[in-house]
Amino acid sequence: MFLQSIFCGIIITFFFVSSSATPLWNPSPPAFNWTIDYDRDLAEFALDFASGAYASDPLPCLVKNNATMIKRVQLPCDYVHDQCWAYIAITEEWIIMTIRGTKTKLQLIMELVETMSAPKKTFPAGGSVQRYFYAAIESLWREAEFGKIMRELKQQCLKCRILFTGHSLGGALVSLASSLFAFQHRHLVDPSEIFLITFGQPRVGNQDYAEAHDKLVPNSWRLVHRYDIVAHLPYCYESIFSHQCSAAYNHGPFHHGTEIWYPEEMENNSSIFRICTGMKFLILEFSRIKDHLVYLGKDVSGYGNAGCKITEKKERLKSNKTKFNETLQN
Repeated sequence: MFLQSIFCGIIITFFFVSSSATPLWNPSPPAFNWTIDYDRDLAEFALDFASGAYASDPLPCLVKNNATMIKRVQLPCDYVHDQCWAYIAITEEWIIMTIRGTKTKLQLIMELVETMSAPKKTFPAGGSVQRYFYAAIESLWREAEFGKIMRELKQQCLKCRILFTGHSLGGALVSLASSLFAFQHRHLVDPSEIFLITFGQPRVGNQDYAEAHDKLVPNSWRLVHRYDIVAHLPYCYESIFSHQCSAAYNHGPFHHGTEIWYPEEMENNSSIFRICTGMKFLILEFSRIKDHLVYLGKDVSGYGNAGCKITEKKERLKSNKTKFNETLQN
């Protein structure tokens, strides 16, 4: 609830919250081969780790996926000492890095204020990015040596692929982490071995960053649930003719990669989604915070705190919904 109140207080001038509104939507068809390879099972796998980042003890989420914790840190990620929780884990096939999303009211306010007011920071991998996100990933990269650890793990497990994943703020930070890792270790790791899956990720940088990221990490999927408000922050410059985001001469916030947009629920493999590419993403005229908290049918932080297990109540509600839908079809 505190997220909803904070958002409504700060950005009411940008959004009208509605549960029944339908956005205008007419994206181009997929433009690149890799976008067709979106894998719901891999997204479910990634969500377990992204959710686990919220838990005081993420080990149950790791055990569920036969993963081993390599390193976990809690570091100050801004000048008011909000903490970034992050960890690296490994399975027989994957090296995984994840970062927790926004946790406190103050951290949320800091993100909004800095991303809307502070000038962007030049990013080593290309383009410019929001200063708050840059400062946070820099602390993880330098103080916690996450980049070095990931490189050493890859050298020890050449067959392993690398997955970066996170929800909300965590999604923004692992976006930077994936680009930075791919850039710094481009002679060690092929782009086809690096994957990024985020849930409700805000915009991270400008168009130059978006283009650089897509070259470095082509296997990138940003999942967006219905009218998730955070996926449309910081607010971009809108074209009055197309209602799409404009690069604004490379000054405006711009999304990278491939968007997997679920216009309705995300409960299972039969859920409808749309693949959107081309780096011109339509602005949703109606947004809501509720859709930001639930991904793939799970309350992201609650699911992580529950050890990545579906509660009996959740299963019962899901079962009743399925029965109701079957009744309508008959």
